[in-house]
Amino acid sequence: MATKSFQEVFDEIKGKISVSNRGGKPKLVKSWSRSDFDRLAKALVNDVDYTIDAVSIKNGEVQKKEIKPVQLYRNTIRAILQDFGVDKQEAARIMDSSYEIRSVDGLYELASELIYKYMEAGKKFDFITREDFMGSLTLREVDESVSEHKSISKDGEPSKTFKVKKGKHKQLEKKSKAPRWLKTRLQ
Repeated sequence: MATKSFQEVFDEIKGKISVSNRGGKPKLVKSWSRSDFDRLAKALVNDVDYTIDAVSIKNGEVQKKEIKPVQLYRNTIRAILQDFGVDKQEAARIMDSSYEIRSVDGLYELASELIYKYMEAGKKFDFITREDFMGSLTLREVDESVSEHKSISKDGEPSKTFKVKKGKHKQLEKKSKAPRWLKTRLQ
């Protein structure tokens, strides 16, 4: 069975997104699937030609920089092989485009923990800026609180008021806006 390309797996996953009409307005149902994440990760680490265009402003001009994240990842594995005594040419041959990484076990946990701990250290995690996307994530400490809520009334019964106590916790905050190069002042 031939291995599917990253784009094929991406298109399959994107094609499985369902739409809910609850509340009268169509809305995409965004759910978490570990198996889909692992399928996508495995397809990505095996697509050695995968390229992203990072975008920045330099001297008032939009600059694109091509990044090959899979190649960078495989270079790291190649360096590990060399550290364990594998000849430089042999390590390069092993990690070339013909080698298929068959397992991505632990990749989700590693990525999730790395991003979380970086933010927990008080830092902001910036995603690579794209032509149509700028975004970052931070963590915010939330103190203990008590809030009042009303239950939904059923069959003509009056709604009831109840309180919810929330312990001290962390919340994810996102910051995302239209990139400067996509903004045009109209008047």
